[in-house]
Amino acid sequence: MKNKPMSERDYQRLGDTLARFKNQGAMSLERLDGFFAALLCGPEPVKPTECLTEILGAAFDDERAFPTEKALEQFVTLLMGHWFEIAHTLQHDEEFHPWLEADEQGVVHGNDWAEGFSAAMELMNEDWDLLFDDENEAQALVPIMALAYERHPDPEMRPYLDSADPMQREEWLAGISSAVTSIYRFFAAIRKQIEDDNL
Repeated sequence: MKNKPMSERDYQRLGDTLARFKNQGAMSLERLDGFFAALLCGPEPVKPTECLTEILGAAFDDERAFPTEKALEQFVTLLMGHWFEIAHTLQHDEEFHPWLEADEQGVVHGNDWAEGFSAAMELMNEDWDLLFDDENEAQALVPIMALAYERHPDPEMRPYLDSADPMQREEWLAGISSAVTSIYRFFAAIRKQIEDDNL
C-alpha cells in the first residue's frame, strides 16, 4: 500500500482540526488512533469515510464546520493519511506505537486511546465475539479493556485492579503495542477470506 508519509505538520493540522470540534463530540487524535487501530485489526474492513459521524460528532452535520468543500477534502486526506500509516505498520508486521498524549502534568493515561479502540469494536460487536470467546487469545484485550473501562460511569464496570497504581498503568500502556499486533494476526484469516470473496 503506497501512500505519502504523514509529516509532523500534517499531524498538527489533524489534531488541531479535531480539537476545534471537541465541544461537538469530535474525537481527539489519541482516540482516533485507537479507533483506527481497531477498525484495521478487526475481522471486517470498515472504511474511515464510513465513520465520519463517529469521528466528528455533531460537527459532521454542522455546515459551518468546514467553510469550503476543499477544507473538508483536506481534512479527509489527513484522516486517510493517518489510516494508511497504521495500515502500513500492521500489514508489514512492524511494531505498532499508539498515539498517546500526556496531560498538563506530563502524565500519559491512555484512556482516550483505549476508549476509541472499544468504540470501533462496538461497530462490529458480534464479529469481535470470536476473540472474546477465545480463552487464550482474549488475553490480548486485557490492557485495552482495562484502560477503556477505567472511567466507566458504573464503578462495577471498572477494572478491579488498582488503576491509580502507576506501575499498573505502565503495564497496561506497555501492553497496547503487542495487543494490537496479536489482535491483527488473530483476525487475519477472516479478513483474507472476506477479501477473496469480494474479488
